[in-house]
Amino acid sequence: MHDSHESVTASASTGNEPPRPARPESDPRRRSAAHWTFVALAATLLPVMVLASFDFGVTWDEKSRHRYGELIWEFFRGLRSRDSFTETGGHLYGGLFDTICVGLEQWLPGNRYVIRHAANATFGWIGVVYCGRLAARLFGTWSGVLAMVLLAASPRYFADSMNNPKDVPFAAMTVMALYYISTVSPRWPYLSWATAAKIAVSLALALNIRVGALLYVGYFGLLVAAFAIIERNTDWRRLASTAFRLAAVALAVLLLGTVFWPWAQGSPLTRPFRALLGVASFPFGGLVLFNGHEYGAGDLPWYYAPWWILISTPPVVIGGALLSATFLPSRGDALRRLALWSIALLPMCLAIVMGSTLYDGIRHLLFIYPILVALAAAGWTAVLFDRSYAQLRRGAAVLLAVGLVSMLSFDVRFHPNQGVYFNALVSGPRGAFARYDMDYWGNCVLEAVTWSAETARTLGIPLTISGNPAHLVQLDAERFHELYFTDPVRGRHYLHIRLARGPVAGVTELAEQPALYQVKTADGAVLCNIIPGPAYGELQALQSRSTPRAASPEAHPQ
Repeated sequence: MHDSHESVTASASTGNEPPRPARPESDPRRRSAAHWTFVALAATLLPVMVLASFDFGVTWDEKSRHRYGELIWEFFRGLRSRDSFTETGGHLYGGLFDTICVGLEQWLPGNRYVIRHAANATFGWIGVVYCGRLAARLFGTWSGVLAMVLLAASPRYFADSMNNPKDVPFAAMTVMALYYISTVSPRWPYLSWATAAKIAVSLALALNIRVGALLYVGYFGLLVAAFAIIERNTDWRRLASTAFRLAAVALAVLLLGTVFWPWAQGSPLTRPFRALLGVASFPFGGLVLFNGHEYGAGDLPWYYAPWWILISTPPVVIGGALLSATFLPSRGDALRRLALWSIALLPMCLAIVMGSTLYDGIRHLLFIYPILVALAAAGWTAVLFDRSYAQLRRGAAVLLAVGLVSMLSFDVRFHPNQGVYFNALVSGPRGAFARYDMDYWGNCVLEAVTWSAETARTLGIPLTISGNPAHLVQLDAERFHELYFTDPVRGRHYLHIRLARGPVAGVTELAEQPALYQVKTADGAVLCNIIPGPAYGELQALQSRSTPRAASPEAHPQ
């Protein structure tokens, strides 16, 4: 966690560069303090994130993703052929994370989705640590510490880390790859075989989750080419050696990147590129709620992605990112920031130009968020450690402290529904209600199910529940001994759970509907309702005829 002269961080240094503001870790004692703060924070965050994951519910895609992992597990055991992985839509994604979860399930006791969420949180933690390592390498160790704090405290990233099985693992692996790419030397031979191996493995892991990892192969190649041009390297032997190493990394990424992707294994040199084009034009037929209007996913305004990023990012991150673009203490820092800004903005620009299918907010672009956080950390620390402007430093310190307190306060008050974070541009979650998609994953269903279990314990009788989305109600109910699930079409359940998802009229009607219980955000936005089910009258009659008796052990998520 220090700057290396044999890395991309040194590429912009020149003999004529003016003195840069001293970084706080330039003093050996301060360097030690920064280093150990980084280590202590990283070590603390892992158990915190894993324990927090127990409070989060099953999300929309988890059941199908787990089944995908089971199919790959069967493939590895020789029980399923590669040809059975046909082009059904799911073939566009690798199954690394899901296969890991299936493997963990073989060895760990407990609820399947609790195990998945702990694994998900671990991947989220890896993303936090490597975001910090990237910022530390490029901008100093205290920047790395701040980057970890900003990313871990970002409400949406934290929430996605608990139960988003595709976007968070991919974001974690890509920021890991970006860190190792940053270790490429600006001088020939540019990358050692050890560095090449780290880049290849990290990109292969990312490709085993999402095909967007191919973009990072391109970034890597462009960086090495830029170094060769800057160095004016015209020795054909050296260029040939470099080209060979680049080709070896690319080949390794394609071959290793399809280990957990059986469909792509059928033609590992071409199918990943087919998948990249397929993902960009994925046929999503649902409606997307955006700024109070309902759009088809293919008819969204061009500014859908940038506006979503703007309204779902905490002000302290936005402010730091703006500082990184405007407060430039040295030419070297400026070029490093320019490189990160390019990597962060290119995917969004490509999505706009290509008219890519986007929905559910910015989750498809979540992998650029750790890069924005690293830039934000660089912006704040550049101002805080610049000795030229004392008043500016003090003002920045106050703003940073206020921003961090605001973000952490939201995390505590809205737990475990941090995923519905919106900033003041749309007046928070309450202001965004019925204007933007809120808990589209269905995380809040667990809170409704937990209330149902507590009600069963209070009444002393087991309860049958159902609702919409039925599969989320069923899977969350499996945590509780007091509850039984039945399909809603049977009409035999006492309590009916409804998620606030869908058209504006339906969401508004749900919020105004009389309910036995409502899952709300701290500022009053309704996420989920519990209403009487078709058999609720029978429950009332049963209550009036019998004395409550113990139904089962105390309700608690397992």
